[in-house]
Amino acid sequence: MEQDAPRRVPARADGWRPDDPILNNLIHKSIEQSQRKNAETGTMTAFFGGGIVLMLLGVILSIGTGNPMLAMVVVVLMAAGGLLYAGFNAPAPQVDPIRILDVLGGPGNLPAGYLVYAAAWRAGMPEFLAKVSDRQLAVAARLCREHPGSVADLIRLVMTAEVHAHEHAFGKPVTDADVYRFAHRATLEWARLAPAPMLNAAA
Repeated sequence: MEQDAPRRVPARADGWRPDDPILNNLIHKSIEQSQRKNAETGTMTAFFGGGIVLMLLGVILSIGTGNPMLAMVVVVLMAAGGLLYAGFNAPAPQVDPIRILDVLGGPGNLPAGYLVYAAAWRAGMPEFLAKVSDRQLAVAARLCREHPGSVADLIRLVMTAEVHAHEHAFGKPVTDADVYRFAHRATLEWARLAPAPMLNAAA
């Protein structure tokens, strides 16, 4: 179910956060580059768009008045006024968060532990998890340290575990503990079979 209120980074009881300096640095660099690229794109679009409009205005004034010098002065004054106005009133450029980590395959492709990494939540994680329920997110946060796959793998596992828990509830309400139990058992088995590099990336 889609969330209306913005989510915070899920907290683990042990306070653990992933500590891969290379991947952490790549996430931070991706955030910085996306903000810089977005600002440059917005500025250049406004600059060229305004330049074309002013050039056309200058040609019209020049032909209409028969005085190219007057047209040039008017265009220069309008350009200066436009730049001043844009500098004070231009809205802050908007970055599409889900695209920030494209170079890494998107937020869902990060190792599962990055579900609780604050910078990942500034780089598209809330948008990636928009349809994940609070229960599924809470269970996934408890499992993310030991899960050897990606964030997307972990979320799929928790969703499957929740379905499994409902199928075996026998009329009783399903609790977070029920979902966690099924997902934890599958995670332990997956971790046992996972190749060492995957385990190292998740640790």
